[in-house]
Amino acid sequence: MECKRCGNKDPEYFYKGHKGIYCRKCIRFSRVLLEEELSSFDYEVSEGIDDYHFSYELTAAQKKASKEVCEYIKDKDVLLHCVCGAGKTEIVVEAISKALSEHKKVAYAISRKEVVIELEKRFRKIFDKAKVISVYGGHHDELSGDLLIMTCHQLYRYYRTFDLLIIDEADAYPLKGNETLINIALSASKGRIIFSTATVDEQLKRVLKKREYKEVSLNVRPSGRPLSVPDIFYLDKISSLVLLYVLLRKIDGQCLVFVPKRKMSENLYYLFRYFFDCRYVYSDYEYRREVIEGFRNNEFPVLFSTSVLERGVTIHNISVIILNYDKYFDESSIIQMLGRVGRGINDDKGSSYIISNRIDKKIPVIIDYLKEANTYL
Repeated sequence: MECKRCGNKDPEYFYKGHKGIYCRKCIRFSRVLLEEELSSFDYEVSEGIDDYHFSYELTAAQKKASKEVCEYIKDKDVLLHCVCGAGKTEIVVEAISKALSEHKKVAYAISRKEVVIELEKRFRKIFDKAKVISVYGGHHDELSGDLLIMTCHQLYRYYRTFDLLIIDEADAYPLKGNETLINIALSASKGRIIFSTATVDEQLKRVLKKREYKEVSLNVRPSGRPLSVPDIFYLDKISSLVLLYVLLRKIDGQCLVFVPKRKMSENLYYLFRYFFDCRYVYSDYEYRREVIEGFRNNEFPVLFSTSVLERGVTIHNISVIILNYDKYFDESSIIQMLGRVGRGINDDKGSSYIISNRIDKKIPVIIDYLKEANTYL
């Protein structure tokens, strides 16, 4: 037995109900009977909507990567492997345009709904003739358009539907460690997939090993500035708080402080609010949307955050401090957090620091990765 949607073969996850046998591994996405024939989500793509416009010129490196993606995607999947801030979204626009010109169904899937909302606005400006829609939890009354932007969880609605599927941040939550969701995402494609990421973990390597693909790499940001290589401190938790105070006093501009747990973000806020104008954010969407907007507008200098802001957020001229307590963050997360520094064209400020209470073997690996990426400058 095998679930057509999530690929489960474990008999322990199959259950016989009064309507037939169904898979319990993916039942939270809706019940799928083993005998049931799944059908694709059918809709029409409009004509004459493939023209696109950027408000800026792509760099020569971005144009080269875009050309390679368009060439390879004709008969293979593509791994778009770029450093943080290299402009992965811009690089796939030409491939999207070519697919739309051939009336193919295209979707762009990414992890968090606030990034979906932001991307919907960006793509509406880039493809101003196309019907661009977003689909995420609580926002799925309209499911068809010319270009669909959605969270990865919503791909379950589109079994074998898309001719071109871009899976952005393929190594991140919620795909990371979630084989069921990865298989559901893969089953939404009937054509080619672009796996877009800054870091390739073992799980993504296993997925790619089963597929024919070509890799397109870009190790240079549009600004030409290097990735920020952090200063490292190994201190006990009390000493680290003293250092955090010193660094926040020293930093010129805004600072994003990443912490392992929500409770810690709250505690640091209540401790440091006597010294700095600060806020904290965690997974609650409505709350963090307002706080992030204030941080973007430079209304306060310090923001304590869980890993919820490690990806998909660009704030100019910020510094980053990572409190890597108890080796909590993995390699991919730390690289993404550090990647918040120096993303903008005119960003000339910003520094980065990792404060860890234990020796962490991942940190030297991360430093080597950043330094190697910077050799391409």
